[in-house]
Amino acid sequence: MTMKWSFLRGGPRAGRLLRYAAVLCMGWAVILALAVAFYMLSARTYQSGFTLILPGAGQSSSVNLDSLGQASSTSSSPFGDHTLSPTENYKRLFQSYRLRGIVAERMGQTISDTPAPSVRLANQTKLMFVSVSAPSPETAKQLADTWLSVFNEEVGVLRTEEQQLRQDAYIAAIAGFEQAVEDTRAKIIDFQSRHGLTSIEQFQDIVAKSEQLRTSLGLAETEEMVMQSEIARLSVMLDLTPDQAADILSLLSDPTFQNMATSAADASSKQAELSLIYGENHPEMRDTVEQVAGLNEGIRQRGRSLIGHERFHAVRKDYYTSDDERTSLISSLVSASASLAGAQQRKAVIAQQLADMQQRISDLAGPATELDALIRDHKVAETVFASALARLDANRTDTFSSYPLVQTIEVPGLPEAAATPSKKFVALGAFATMFLYAIGLALLWIRLPIIRALLKTL
Repeated sequence: MTMKWSFLRGGPRAGRLLRYAAVLCMGWAVILALAVAFYMLSARTYQSGFTLILPGAGQSSSVNLDSLGQASSTSSSPFGDHTLSPTENYKRLFQSYRLRGIVAERMGQTISDTPAPSVRLANQTKLMFVSVSAPSPETAKQLADTWLSVFNEEVGVLRTEEQQLRQDAYIAAIAGFEQAVEDTRAKIIDFQSRHGLTSIEQFQDIVAKSEQLRTSLGLAETEEMVMQSEIARLSVMLDLTPDQAADILSLLSDPTFQNMATSAADASSKQAELSLIYGENHPEMRDTVEQVAGLNEGIRQRGRSLIGHERFHAVRKDYYTSDDERTSLISSLVSASASLAGAQQRKAVIAQQLADMQQRISDLAGPATELDALIRDHKVAETVFASALARLDANRTDTFSSYPLVQTIEVPGLPEAAATPSKKFVALGAFATMFLYAIGLALLWIRLPIIRALLKTL
């Protein structure tokens, strides 16, 4: 040691410079030798990898339900929430113990010999750079292929598990919705059987029919008033009541009665002619008088048999013995009287139907409101149930909500050169060491002037 320091301190300036140069060269030689030995003796490792991209676009689906509404399903982009990062989730998945075990099993090695791959995320992008190391190029490529395959399979398993959990939850909820539909339907059926009201349309139809009956009642009343006016006008013109006109029309319409009336009129005419020629005791005159008397008696008996004794005697003879315009008026009076009776009967029937209908409307007004509420509840339950089914079907297509779609844009390749040791890093380390060694010698060169300057200051 004393010889070394004496070698560095002794001699003139030129000899000292020579000695320092020799030490520098020897040190550099040693450093270069160590660097070459490290590069030559270190084990070679090869790297292979692949690049993934996560498109991560959101999606939405909508289903129109006829007469019920619309069901929609929307999934936002997985990158829309700043607190969650799918790339970080996938990075953690690459580092999971489970994936390491699967890869080790497929590679036929232990899990301790299967480290997690190196995952690098590119800032402000959706890219993932995954790389693995192995002692040979073929093993590196095989290991990278295995990691990519296992990762895709695991993501698929996670997606399937998520879909199954969601489907189980939806099925449990749908069972409740379906039970609600059945309950509301049972209430409606029970209500319909108790009140005889099947739908709101039936109640509305009853109300509409009541309005139609009200209109028909008004028409019947109008017809009644018209017939009463017509009967009053004809009764004044004929000086007959409708019953008398009916009796006269009965007499006029009876052939036997009319034959006897015609014969009696002819016999009376003959009697009048004979009275101008013969006296009352003339045989022909007596025969004619007896004939007229017999015919009149037959007329009375026939009329009494047709309309009754009192009613026949209340009818004037000239009403049923003449066939003139008055007969058509009598027929009109009888027809108007019949129409009036029909209108009154129709009015009474319609009035009774309207009263019954109004009573039924009054009885069903409350139940109709209750039925409307039950039907509305049933429709709501059906809508919720159908919407849940539609959402279940729509969510089956949304397989990338929690685990976004992953695409491989760079597949594993066969490395062309070893990744470690790196010639550049070894050379850089050697030159850095040589530079520091040179600085150390320079400090050793200038140490004496500095020490002397310090001693003088003291």
